Amino acid sequence: MATLWQLVGEHIPNDHSRQVHSRYYLEEELRAPDAPTLMVDLGCGDGASAPLARGLKPDVRWVGVDIMQSANARKIDTDQVVLYDGVRLPFADDSLPLIYSNQVLEHVRHPEPLLREVRRVLRPGGVFIGSTSQLEPYHAWSLWNYTIYGFKVIVEDAGLELEEVRPGIDGIALVRRQWFGRRPEHGAWFQKSPLNEEIDGWGVDTRRRANQINLRKLQFCGQFSFRVVKPGGPPRNRPPRAEPERKPPAPTRPTPTPTPARSPRLPFLRGPLRRVLRRLVRRAPRRRVRAVRSS
Repeated sequence: MATLWQLVGEHIPNDHSRQVHSRYYLEEELRAPDAPTLMVDLGCGDGASAPLARGLKPDVRWVGVDIMQSANARKIDTDQVVLYDGVRLPFADDSLPLIYSNQVLEHVRHPEPLLREVRRVLRPGGVFIGSTSQLEPYHAWSLWNYTIYGFKVIVEDAGLELEEVRPGIDGIALVRRQWFGRRPEHGAWFQKSPLNEEIDGWGVDTRRRANQINLRKLQFCGQFSFRVVKPGGPPRNRPPRAEPERKPPAPTRPTPTPTPARSPRLPFLRGPLRRVLRRLVRRAPRRRVRAVRSS
C-alpha cells in the first residue's frame, strides 16, 4: 500500500514547517519581482482579499468572482465583481496570470469542471493559489473535504500541476472550535493550533526534517494551502526561499526516560477523542515493528 509520502512527497516543502494560511502564497506571488498586475479572487465573498492584495502590491488590479446567489459579492461597489454560474468562468482563454481562492473549493458543487475552467483561463505558467478543507466539520453549505492525494488527483486530471502544499490549522482544533461555539480565543489557532504544536515538539525531540514535520501536519490538518500552475510559460522570478530549518545537534528540552507503554501528551483533547488519537499514535510504530520482524 502506498504511503502519503510516496504519493505526494515531492510536493511537500523542506524549507520550513510553519502552519500557514492561503495568504502565505498570495504574499509570495504579489511580492515577487515579476508580480502580476492582475489577480482574480475566485469565490471572493465580501471582497476581503482586495485590500490585502493592494497592501502587498498597490497597483494590482483586483477582480472578484462569485456565484450569482452570493449576497456578499453583490454588495461590493468599490471593485469590479463578476457573477457566474459556478462552473463557466467569464474570462477569455489563456488570459489570467493569477487566481486566488481562499476556502472555497469545499463549497463548489462541481469542482472538477471548475478546475478545468481554471486551466482554460490561466495563461501558460499562470498560478492558482489558495486553500481548502481536509478534516473540517460541515460549515456554510460545505460539500466536500479533500485529502491531499485526492486534491492532487483532481488537479492533475484538469491538466494543471500541483507544485506545493502546506498545512494549515489542524482538524481537531476545527472540531473543538465548532463544538465549543467558536470562542474568541479559538481565533489564535489559525496562526498556531494545538496539534500542530504537539507535532512541532515531536519534530524537535526526534530531530526530523521540515518536510517530515509538514507531512505529519498534513495528515491531520483541517485545512491546507496550495500552489498550482498551468504548464508552460517562462520561469517565474520568485524571491529565494529560506534555507531548510536546521535542527539543533541535541534536543533543546531534557530527553525523557523511555516509557514505551506511555501515550503522547495531548492536553488539548478531552475524553474519548483523546483516547482514540492515543490508540492511533500507539499502534502505528507497532505495525512497523511487526512488518520488520516478518520480513
